[in-house]
Amino acid sequence: MFLTTRSTILAALAVPAGMIEGGWLWPAIIIAVVAILSGLDWVLAGSAANISSERPPVTMRLGTSHPSRATITNRGRRPLAGAVRHGWPPSVRVTPPTFEYALEPGASTTHSALLTPTRRGTITSGPLVIRTRGPFGLAGRQTSRYDEAQLTVLPEFRSRRYLPSRIARLREMEGRSLLLVSGEGTEFDSLRDYVRGDDVRAIDWRSSARRGQTLVKTWRPERDRRIIALLDCGRSASMRIGDEPRIDSGIETTLLLAALAERSGDRLHVLAHDDRLRVRVDPGRRQTTHALAAALADIHPSLAQTDWIGAAGAVRRTVSNRALVVITTALDSGVVPGGLLEAIPLLRRHTVLIAVAEDPTLQAMTEIDGTSASAYEAAAAHRALLEEKALAEHLARLGAHVVFATPEALPAKVADAYLDLKEAGRL
Repeated sequence: MFLTTRSTILAALAVPAGMIEGGWLWPAIIIAVVAILSGLDWVLAGSAANISSERPPVTMRLGTSHPSRATITNRGRRPLAGAVRHGWPPSVRVTPPTFEYALEPGASTTHSALLTPTRRGTITSGPLVIRTRGPFGLAGRQTSRYDEAQLTVLPEFRSRRYLPSRIARLREMEGRSLLLVSGEGTEFDSLRDYVRGDDVRAIDWRSSARRGQTLVKTWRPERDRRIIALLDCGRSASMRIGDEPRIDSGIETTLLLAALAERSGDRLHVLAHDDRLRVRVDPGRRQTTHALAAALADIHPSLAQTDWIGAAGAVRRTVSNRALVVITTALDSGVVPGGLLEAIPLLRRHTVLIAVAEDPTLQAMTEIDGTSASAYEAAAAHRALLEEKALAEHLARLGAHVVFATPEALPAKVADAYLDLKEAGRL
């Protein structure tokens, strides 16, 4: 049972009635009448258990809004009227959270509410609260329908704005300006007629003799190269840079790399690792950027120390031939106990690219404003930056390529490095 605002207002009239009459008789009469009418209203209100509900699952991207539909049906034999409240956790803003209904027996109605989540992942809804009101609008019945709906919030993929310019460069590399000279990282593309000025070394004499006209071979960058995106989801990835954890920049980098590799004909494997392998996504015919985003939606950083030796073993089990290994992590003192420096030599067969998201506030902390507190902060910031630089130099000596950028610019910088390596035939 629940009481409406109307019954509360009517019961509150007992206070001024008592003040005017100076006794308790009229207040008691008013309260008794309201109580009797509210009880009668509860009896006359239909059972909320006669209402069935259905809420389909919703999939959307973080940073957007999407409607969620709730369909309720009157399974009883009498008309019902009342209100329904959508149940979602506080991380999902619902607009509007409630809606009114009036249903004849057997009738249905569908209401849409706009969902705006503030975090990614799979979010399970709370119960759907259904109320039926009596004819006087003073009281009614209430039930909670636990038909939980699922909301899948995919990563935002803000880095897709970098995709058109990188695709244009890719087309320039492999489609619009075919090579006449073969070399490392190239494969045969097609034959075309000889044009004055072409390199005579590119002439295919056997095909020219067969066709009766001079033909030259054209080459293009090799396709079907293997790329492994190794995503650090240990404790280092939980550090927040701005409003987001570090792991989000790694996911954005992985999604942009996947979209670019899909268009270039390369095959991308994704591994998420902390002290164990959390997620593995292999390329396939149905593997798209959307499917990869769905697989990474529920990846959140843990408090475990990343086992880099185990991660290197996972890479070696994934591919046996040469590949490009893109590692998104942090370069701080936390990666040393995990064995990152020992893991890089285990990947010497591959080209290793380490992508590091820089924290802009760390550089700002190096400024001293004259107080002792700022001096201590500056000293700590300088030490962290020196450790980061020393680790990067050590990794470079081990043969890895290290890329530093802000979280917003990191996906674009990694994509450029991938295209540079592809153009140079070093994948």
